[in-house]
Amino acid sequence: MLNSVSLFTSLLLAMATARPSGISQRTPGSGGLVPRACATKAEKVDGVDTNGKGVVIHNADSETRSFFMYDNSCDNVPSKYVTIGASGTGFIPFSAGFQGRVVRGTEELNLDGKPHRLGTWLEMSLDSQGWAWGDVSLIRGCDGPVTIQALDSSGVIRGFKDTSVLFDAPANVLFPKDSGVKVINSTELEGANPPLVIPAVVSYLSSKLDYSMQYIDDFHDNPVITSTNGRFSATFYQGRH
Repeated sequence: MLNSVSLFTSLLLAMATARPSGISQRTPGSGGLVPRACATKAEKVDGVDTNGKGVVIHNADSETRSFFMYDNSCDNVPSKYVTIGASGTGFIPFSAGFQGRVVRGTEELNLDGKPHRLGTWLEMSLDSQGWAWGDVSLIRGCDGPVTIQALDSSGVIRGFKDTSVLFDAPANVLFPKDSGVKVINSTELEGANPPLVIPAVVSYLSSKLDYSMQYIDDFHDNPVITSTNGRFSATFYQGRH
């Protein structure tokens, strides 16, 4: 996602911030699940809530928006997507053993057969006993606020709703999505193992948001929540698609 000049500069700045030994990469709720085959064509769902396992999505934007579900390691083609009117609600069901994310997007871009990874990730998985696990991650960028709430008796919430985090962000932490709109850049260099953070982006986001409520990087809290009935509610606030 970074051009060659900024990538080299960021790499030099980040070398001293590699993950400390002993901190394991988080994969919420993925124990014992077998990776799924990638979809070859996205399924547009009707958005009707069947009261089954899945995620209820609230579009808190002032325009009709589309939301795309990707399985882990399947970045070219989303498995499912839904289009929701302004202030409306839709639903995307989980497939058995789902592990992946839901993101903002457009049919024109997200259905072109190419990866488009920059933006806020609503990460979720469904384990073998039917429990859902979820979090909001800004590690691959931030194209707007998202909250996630468990729809079991716990009602626990993670994420954030402050649109000024994106719209008031300084120019040095912004980077264009493939659509051309500028959003907050990734907090870690793509493909680095162990992770290497981009200090300016992490510094800005951590000055605005709490590590305990969303992933800003891979070095701090573990803000994953569980819904024992396999259902979440997520709200996507105004962002940039």
